[in-house]
Amino acid sequence: MFEKGLIKKEENMFQEEKRKTNYGTICLVCFFCFFFAFQFMKLVTTQPSTTTSTISVIDSPISSDKLSDRREYWSIRPPSTYCLKIESFRKLANSPNIEKYESRPFPSGGYNWTLIVYPKGNKKDGGEGQVSLYVQIDNSTLLNSPKEVYAEVKFFIYNRKEDKYLTYQETDPRRFFLFKPYFGQPRTKSYDEISNPDPNAGYNFDGDTNLFGVDVFVTETFNNWEVFSFSESLHNRVYTWTLLNFSSLTKQFYVSEVFVIGGRSWTLKVYPSGDREAQGNSMSLYIVAAGIKPYEEIYLKAKLRILNQRDTNHVEKKVESWSDQENSWGFEKFVSFANLTDTSRGLLVNDTLKMEVEFEDFSNTKYFPS
Repeated sequence: MFEKGLIKKEENMFQEEKRKTNYGTICLVCFFCFFFAFQFMKLVTTQPSTTTSTISVIDSPISSDKLSDRREYWSIRPPSTYCLKIESFRKLANSPNIEKYESRPFPSGGYNWTLIVYPKGNKKDGGEGQVSLYVQIDNSTLLNSPKEVYAEVKFFIYNRKEDKYLTYQETDPRRFFLFKPYFGQPRTKSYDEISNPDPNAGYNFDGDTNLFGVDVFVTETFNNWEVFSFSESLHNRVYTWTLLNFSSLTKQFYVSEVFVIGGRSWTLKVYPSGDREAQGNSMSLYIVAAGIKPYEEIYLKAKLRILNQRDTNHVEKKVESWSDQENSWGFEKFVSFANLTDTSRGLLVNDTLKMEVEFEDFSNTKYFPS
């Protein structure tokens, strides 16, 4: 009986403790556990992979063009434009009052250039402690011909251990002009790494020698170009051509004098006895573009007319198309002989024919150099 009473008492105590349990605290603890677990999983899944490659594209840390990209890679090919061998590199770098070494001018692409090495970095360009490499165009060249020069630039640092050149190449050609005649890489490798004589480092060899180089390939800007446009705004749109003694005309075709509208030269061309399928039954009439440049195509929108010399009931036909092989627009069967010679229509009066063209729109292409 005593044992049963003790067990009953313990059960009552357990139920009492259960009622006193603070479930709010438990929920709060669970929340923080879940939060920290989520942050840990997020950190793990966002870590970058650690793959390596012999060719990489990296952002230039601080360069003359801070938003540009560059490629850094090993190359077995030596520089093809200019090479600079410094046989006392550490001595040069630690000489008093020395910040940079500038090579003699060398030609490339019709211009003179110099290679500039900052052994301990160009501090003004954020390269302190690094070896900075620059190439500069000769200012006198730009003064004599003030224009922009674009060039593809590569910098080289030789490594004896690898027997290769560490190469820095910009992804785009660089612009050189009067107010910014230079371009470079202020941060390549650190001075300590480049000047380290340990053979395992490889950049400094044969006592105290370092080898640098540059490739400068000038890319010429375009000199030949063209401008295509339409000529809707025309001050003078109409040209009229009068042909006398029409019944006495014996040639296959006749051409008007050259006239200029919208900066382009034109002529009217008529076949009194008809052209091709119209021969013997209809008169043919065309508008022809004169002085067309090779390969040029022209769009034309215009109205061709034979004027009614008694009233306004003209014979009119519209053209709207690109030019054909003969650079002409018109109709073989513009008007039949029956209608043309019908005196009641007023087209042929006193053996005189009046033709007209009214321009609405046409294209124009200008070539440079012309």
